[in-house]
Amino acid sequence: MPTTRTQQQRDHQEHGSPRERERAAARKTFIAEGFDLVAETYGTADEADAAFFRSNGVRLVQHAGVRPGDRVLDLGCGRGAVLFAAAEAVGPDGYVAGLDLSPGMAHATAADIARQGLRNVTARVGDAEDPGFPAGSFEAVLAGLMMFITPDPAAVLHAAHHILVPGGRFAMSSWGPVSDPRWTRPLDAALAYLEEPLPASSPRQGARGGHPAFDTPESIAELLRACGFGQVRTVAETSVHVIESGDAWWRSQWSTGRRAWLEKIPHARRDAAKSAALTALDELRDPDGVLRSETHLRFTVACREAATP
Repeated sequence: MPTTRTQQQRDHQEHGSPRERERAAARKTFIAEGFDLVAETYGTADEADAAFFRSNGVRLVQHAGVRPGDRVLDLGCGRGAVLFAAAEAVGPDGYVAGLDLSPGMAHATAADIARQGLRNVTARVGDAEDPGFPAGSFEAVLAGLMMFITPDPAAVLHAAHHILVPGGRFAMSSWGPVSDPRWTRPLDAALAYLEEPLPASSPRQGARGGHPAFDTPESIAELLRACGFGQVRTVAETSVHVIESGDAWWRSQWSTGRRAWLEKIPHARRDAAKSAALTALDELRDPDGVLRSETHLRFTVACREAATP
């Protein structure tokens, strides 16, 4: 039976045009492959980076008000900075599930869970737009530093709304404003050695390289409310990261999602790219010679109050 025009319109409204779906699929592939590259070292290669991810994972769980016995879903669980903080908060009577687009991330975190002997914690490959859980499965859905790179954040929020219990909390962290735009220069200096521009699927648009809906607390609240959430509140926090050395900074870039971009620099150009990046980095030293990077984060919490429109 041929598809009716009404059905075609409905499909477009819910899933976008074929071209939009193709772009979203390419974006997801880019994200998954990029994080596969760094799965073994993400958030662990540099102690300062590891401390940053751990502390902000704990802060997100605290802002979400996760309680003993809660069931929690961690979207984009990565190497477990939020996941393990949530597991500690829910205790043995709760349950925590983690999803990640990257098989490398999900499998490495699942191995960490097994090593720790946590029987009420899981991690698997999954898409935040379609987590695969029935309605009312969780008291809290968490998303640590991942919403702004998703191709369709509204789809993620609608899915989160569906699987939360009434009164359940959705909590996310996102980047705040860049306090010193000069800090984009070192990475940009390295990426100048690419032979071709980054692909359209690369998340380089908008605030801090992500979706513009997360540029301000007001735009975040507007998106959440449009997806059926209420009682939206955002808290801003700042942390200072002291960079041990230029080489430590360079290693850290290769242990994050930025590696997907850096891998595209031809091997013959990488030494020059590193030199250019470290020259730009040296220009950012404080008068005392120390490299201090100030990071602004936003923690947003909202409640499921009504059915998704």
